[in-house]
Amino acid sequence: MPFIRALRWDPWNASHIAVHGVTIDEVEEVCGIQPVYSQTYAGRIRVIGPTASGRILMVILAPEAEDVFYPITARPASRKERSRYQELMEGRDDGN
Repeated sequence: MPFIRALRWDPWNASHIAVHGVTIDEVEEVCGIQPVYSQTYAGRIRVIGPTASGRILMVILAPEAEDVFYPITARPASRKERSRYQELMEGRDDGN
């Protein structure tokens, strides 16, 4: 699992996620509250996880520097992505 120290925001990515009904705070929450990671193309990372309110989002991050990522997009997770997230969370053995 990658360590995300920081996300880099600019006017473009902030407005892009807003089009999908997602806020910067929600993306920050998803990257810190029990996310599921998978690799996509060009070194990008797909993050699926819950917001503090329980909404499940899918976020695509591009690496910029060590532990710093640029959010490319974020949107509510699809039914398939939510199901996959639930399956993976049920299978985690983290002592809880």
